[in-house]
Amino acid sequence: MPSNPPPGAEKIIRWIMVAIVVWGIAHAIGAWTLNHDARRPLVVLACVAAFLGFWAALLAARRRRVNNSSR
Repeated sequence: MPSNPPPGAEKIIRWIMVAIVVWGIAHAIGAWTLNHDARRPLVVLACVAAFLGFWAALLAARRRRVNNSSR
């Protein structure tokens, strides 16, 4: 039985997502400085975006399921 997240969980998840974006940008900069090939940071940022998009989709599906089960 799904339960509601604790208070403040959404804020914490947003901060974690922001930290992952910053982490991805740092790695993209590092990938670019290796040989100044613009494709490398694009691949890194695309992977970070895909991960965050998949995670956001899972959170949205869970939220929808929890809302439907509480009705």
